[in-house]
Amino acid sequence: MKKKITAVLVLSVCLCFAVAASSLSAPAATVNLIRNKAITVQDLNKEMEAYQKAGIQMGALDVLQSMINTEVFLQGAERDGVSISDKQLDILYNQVFQNAVQQAAQAGYSLSQEEFENEVIAQMGSIEKYKETIRQQQVIQTYLMQEKGDEITSNIAPSETEIKSFYRQNQQQFFQPECVKLSHIFIPTFATTTPDNLDEVAQVQELNAAAYARACEADEKIKSGELTFEKAVSIYSQDSGSNGRGGDIGWLTMNNTEARIGWGDEFCDTVLSMDDGEVSGVLQSYMGFHIIKIYVHLDAKILAIDDPISPEDTMTIHDYIAQVLANQKMQVNMNNALQELTAELRSEAKIRILYKGN
Repeated sequence: MKKKITAVLVLSVCLCFAVAASSLSAPAATVNLIRNKAITVQDLNKEMEAYQKAGIQMGALDVLQSMINTEVFLQGAERDGVSISDKQLDILYNQVFQNAVQQAAQAGYSLSQEEFENEVIAQMGSIEKYKETIRQQQVIQTYLMQEKGDEITSNIAPSETEIKSFYRQNQQQFFQPECVKLSHIFIPTFATTTPDNLDEVAQVQELNAAAYARACEADEKIKSGELTFEKAVSIYSQDSGSNGRGGDIGWLTMNNTEARIGWGDEFCDTVLSMDDGEVSGVLQSYMGFHIIKIYVHLDAKILAIDDPISPEDTMTIHDYIAQVLANQKMQVNMNNALQELTAELRSEAKIRILYKGN
């Protein structure tokens, strides 16, 4: 699990070999823009250890220069009125956690807050240290936008030629797998917690038999015309999340691994073989019994540039590419602005580099 979420936690670190020094408290450098700040050899060693955990190799002097840049930025931000409150920091920290949860789900596993924080502590030493890293990065980003925002956001809109060229070069990536929009009537089944307990096994079997009978009853009334599918949802379905939407559970795609884990391959393949408007008989998944209605069935295809990026989205491929290219250009502008502002701040500060290591 550590390997899966390491990338979420690492914010901006580099590494090198441990610095050998007779006095760890000796200054490796001093920075003075609004106050004198000493960066000790011990600080440098700790920073290099953090880089080492991130798997990035840099020389000690390069790491020290990076630390000087960070310090001069933080002092410049303070001088020019940029700060991040504790409340804002808590919001940012929660956003990082939620992003980690989403990435974990996409990778096919769940991530609890306890697991996330254990990983933070393993990598950063403490939650507080990690939050301080987030605070510093947000201060630097906010300060950069305050001072160089116009430069960063100027001339980033891509031309139509650039958008169409990107589409032609990456057309195969814009693939929509076969998918269906469906609703269901759902009646859950149960599993035994102690398979050797015959009384429990008998009770579960009885409950599941009753669930199947109820699903069959709903199926018969739909087929006979006594009930519409939507009316049967309100009477029979035990999925409280979809009942208010007529049983609508969205889209199922051919490559949805989470759905296949939860429902089973046989169930998913059966549903994906159904046609527009078709209502199934009673189907069984790993979760229970279902009656499925298909509202839309879309075949697999390469999306055209003016197609939506997904059946549930209004953004087109064209708009998506324009956004990607604009973000790329803005990143280039941001890197240039960062170098420019760093040079300006360093020219205003008094910086002494005392470290003479490798």
